[in-house]
Amino acid sequence: MKKTLLFMGLILASFAANAQFEVRDKSDDSIVTEGQTINFSDAGCDYLDPCNWKFKVTNTSSEAIYMRIFVDNLVGTDGSNFQLCFAGVCLNNIALNSGYPSTAAMIAPGTTNSAGNNFWNQNAIDTSTAMSWTFRFQAFDVNGNTLGTPLNVTYNYTPALSIDDSQLSTLEVYPTSVKNELSVNSTEDLTVDFFDLLGRNVKQANIVSGGDKINISDLSAQPYIVRFTNEEGESTTKKIVKQ
Repeated sequence: MKKTLLFMGLILASFAANAQFEVRDKSDDSIVTEGQTINFSDAGCDYLDPCNWKFKVTNTSSEAIYMRIFVDNLVGTDGSNFQLCFAGVCLNNIALNSGYPSTAAMIAPGTTNSAGNNFWNQNAIDTSTAMSWTFRFQAFDVNGNTLGTPLNVTYNYTPALSIDDSQLSTLEVYPTSVKNELSVNSTEDLTVDFFDLLGRNVKQANIVSGGDKINISDLSAQPYIVRFTNEEGESTTKKIVKQ
């Protein structure tokens, strides 16, 4: 009995350590998960467009928490022309290894910090360089001690998501309106990435040369951009509609 109580106590302690806050995507109220990558093909978009990614942070604990967002990694960029807004503070340029805001934002128990929070790639609309920004959401107590487990999120810009002329001349994809299985004919092995209307990478697969099929029954009904990439890094994209 004592062992059982100890085991349950450890489980509850572990749960508490990871239950200080949650982050949600404001576009669909979905929970943002640890290590999630949010993909976009647009830069320099308007305020209301998806690439201005808006989020909210909720304190799920019974005590006040103090939140900051840290810039842990930058790829293809020095942090300029990227807007980070959180808790009423907006920066149009960010720096690697910095945390924002400079004074942690207090969120009361059970309340949500929502208004004006966003990550926004403001580089030129014709930017052809792929870029990514990795952020860490971290909660603190009133004394500045870290609380729970941080949440790591990557905002990814991939200009190759636009539908362009094929670099893979021998690729055949059908049907373009599909319910369960997508058929692919190719003369080489390919990696496959599916992107939804918000530019998020929602599914990955691999196909072998010749004829192959990809089961997409797990995807929701909507249009998708599908990117095919060979071992040399050459790629092409196709548009399909999941029924």
